[in-house]
Amino acid sequence: MTALRASRLTTCAALLCAAGPVSSSFAHELTVQADMRAVAVDSPLPSFTEGGLGVLRFDEAHDGLQLGRLLIDATGPLSETFHYTVTASATDDGDQNPIDLTEAYVDWRPYPQSAWRWRARAGAFYAPISLENRTIGWQSLYSLSPSAINTWVGEEMRTIGLEVASTSLGRPVGRDFDVTFLAAAYGWNDPMGVLILQRGWGIHDRQTPLFGSLPRPLVNNPDNRTIEFFDEIDDRLGYYVGAEIKWTNDSLVRLLRYDNLGDPNDATAKEPAWRTKFDALGVRLEFPHEISLLTQLMFGETEAGPQGNRRGQFLLEYWAYYLLASEQNAIAWTAAYLYDMNDQCQFALEGIRISGSLAQRALVGAPASAVERQLQLAVRFTF
Repeated sequence: MTALRASRLTTCAALLCAAGPVSSSFAHELTVQADMRAVAVDSPLPSFTEGGLGVLRFDEAHDGLQLGRLLIDATGPLSETFHYTVTASATDDGDQNPIDLTEAYVDWRPYPQSAWRWRARAGAFYAPISLENRTIGWQSLYSLSPSAINTWVGEEMRTIGLEVASTSLGRPVGRDFDVTFLAAAYGWNDPMGVLILQRGWGIHDRQTPLFGSLPRPLVNNPDNRTIEFFDEIDDRLGYYVGAEIKWTNDSLVRLLRYDNLGDPNDATAKEPAWRTKFDALGVRLEFPHEISLLTQLMFGETEAGPQGNRRGQFLLEYWAYYLLASEQNAIAWTAAYLYDMNDQCQFALEGIRISGSLAQRALVGAPASAVERQLQLAVRFTF
């Protein structure tokens, strides 16, 4: 499987100085992608996008032709060392904004002074967790829907803050691998954990926009019907730290410790602050003939609700890996085939089967155990 190669619009600006005509190219890239889907779903549960407890993006009420995503991505230099990236999306599924941002950040890469390379990012962006979602717009390179781990990353996680990374290059000292260390501080992610507790793991490609919201499962309170994931409640910064070893053939091993440092006893907003932390391990092995082997493991806990002892009233321990084994007791299988017609057009066929149980479903009269199936045929046009 290969990545969709996007053709982009490039503009150039010339700079003049008093000593004579000196030109410098500043290339700004604009990508527009339209993703249309033919969807067939077999599931007894309404989708979570409709306030249900289904773990798929679509449900039986949304069979047929659907908009997968309208993507607009702009990137380019602000100077020789500063670059920007802005990504906006539309999914046509009832979010409060018809089009919204999923990422917007500035990247700084200073001139190298040694074998160490430094980088800093500030704004709203994804933490370096996913090994699948590494094409434009944080899309999966291998399928329409990423694993349960990276589905959750797209649903509830965004770094709104600052990340700093330093890489020791191997080639100058005779190594065939580079070593990177990174750390970040962020805010506006205090509700993180509410969806995985109430609905469990999901598998789909919908990314929650920065200013969007979703209907809340299991709650009938008219004043608290939606989840706004990117909100600051307790005025405490979260953090993550990590390390990565990357070989010259693009194989890598990555470790990350993530903790939003939410205060479960702070309930000043309609959504309490959630304390969510986890450890993540990812391995990607690259072989000849474009064969890749990926695996990821995540385990952690989330808690919420004041209890008076700095611990939450509700506590969920969770873990998952690419075959999807977790406290939700679900097993998922995904088969996907992606084919590039040319640089602008890609076809994708994907089938998903999820068999699992979740006790919370009984609270709304739904079966605790369910089998959900989804077949998608997608056509992506990129300009």
